[in-house]
Amino acid sequence: MTATGPEAAKSRGPVSRPEIIIVGDIMPRVTFNIQQRRIGVSPRGISGNENVSETTEKPTSGGNLDFVTTVAPAGFIDSANFSLFEKALERAASHPARFSILDLSRVHYINSTGISAIIRQFGIYRERKGLLVLAAVPRSVGLSMHLLGVTSFISFHKETSHAEEHLLEVMQQTPEDAEATEGAKGARESAQSGQRVFVPLRRALSPLSGSRVLLVTPVDNRFVRILRRRFHNLNGQFHIAHDTKGALTSIQKTRPHVVVLDSRMDPGGDFVTELKMHPGLSLISVIKIYPPGSHEAESDLDFKVWENDYLIDPFEILELFSLTEAELIRVPKDSKVFYQQIRFQFRVTEENVERANRLSDLLIQGVLESEEDRTAMYAAIKEGLDNAVVHGNNKDVTKTVDINFLIDRTKLTVIIQDEGRGFDFLYYLSNINDRENFDRARRRILDEGRRGGLGIILMHRCTDRIEYSGSGNTLRLEKNL
Repeated sequence: MTATGPEAAKSRGPVSRPEIIIVGDIMPRVTFNIQQRRIGVSPRGISGNENVSETTEKPTSGGNLDFVTTVAPAGFIDSANFSLFEKALERAASHPARFSILDLSRVHYINSTGISAIIRQFGIYRERKGLLVLAAVPRSVGLSMHLLGVTSFISFHKETSHAEEHLLEVMQQTPEDAEATEGAKGARESAQSGQRVFVPLRRALSPLSGSRVLLVTPVDNRFVRILRRRFHNLNGQFHIAHDTKGALTSIQKTRPHVVVLDSRMDPGGDFVTELKMHPGLSLISVIKIYPPGSHEAESDLDFKVWENDYLIDPFEILELFSLTEAELIRVPKDSKVFYQQIRFQFRVTEENVERANRLSDLLIQGVLESEEDRTAMYAAIKEGLDNAVVHGNNKDVTKTVDINFLIDRTKLTVIIQDEGRGFDFLYYLSNINDRENFDRARRRILDEGRRGGLGIILMHRCTDRIEYSGSGNTLRLEKNL
């Protein structure tokens, strides 16, 4: 790992002034806005996460009158909150509309499971003789969809207004013409069948050549044979382990890019924890498969080190192919930039907070060379955790705190997120560089008897960069290596 070395770290010292970046529109937790309206008429909004607007009816040519549902998610759609995204799509589909626009302008990331939910939603609207289209797709999000082949059958539009114009054109066509127009975009046969559409990556996709997959499962059955044949056909390597001990041995020897893990082999999550805590192995993508009807992935969460993604049986085999192959492309690229990544989440109890502190300390010890830097960073992280537990979640044991460690060639990044309402962080950061800031806080404590007020100052002085996002319930700390 490239670093400036202990002497350089000491010369910099933990009290150097960091760069403060205030980001008010990044929301790592996914949120939604759903609107239902007549096409071409501006909605009159109703407050709330789900916005179903009443509008004046305006028929299209031919006297047809169609509703359009617009879904606008914001944030990160990953394994931790995929179910929220899926439920939002289901709520949108429950409205009486034949057409839907999915506005992705404020989505910063979507995993392949989220993409599969969009594909299922597309199938639902085609069964209604309607259409789902995408609008304002960010480049990073659109690239993943393009690699999966989604652009071959779902139309993408630069703006929501362009999407509406396209839907108006479709409404004015006869059903036969509309079918032919959309069919030309690809995947017409699958959509017409009314079946769910899952798009595997093309076999000729060169980045998959030489990819390595490890399956950890208690049995060797037809499912295993299908997976083996699939990855052999992609010129990749496929390995099997029937227990976690054998899996760890195989991982050390073969260094797979992806591990597909049967949750029965790791009910307590110890295997995933050991893998993610290991600096040389944490970037291996883990896809965990849970049994039918299981809610292990999200409910009854006490303290969980997260896998990269998961599926709950039953699922389409092509969905697993698409998910695995997307990870096989991502992991080698990430490995060129990052050294370690681990994300854990816990409910607010004293035992869990202590465990989070211990894990944080272990990760810091393995990254920062200077004892001074390690002490400073630990103090900043612990302060951030305490703020999330006490001020963010109000010690509510039903709420969780989410921590993400990311180590690249130049810095250690820690992101701490709680479920609180946030706070006016602009006020506290506005004069953070003022030399008298600490003195004023001290006087407030002494003269006015206030409690606290030093946390942000401490984190500021112990790190090289501090950043708040969203409403203030997401904290990002960085320490240069």
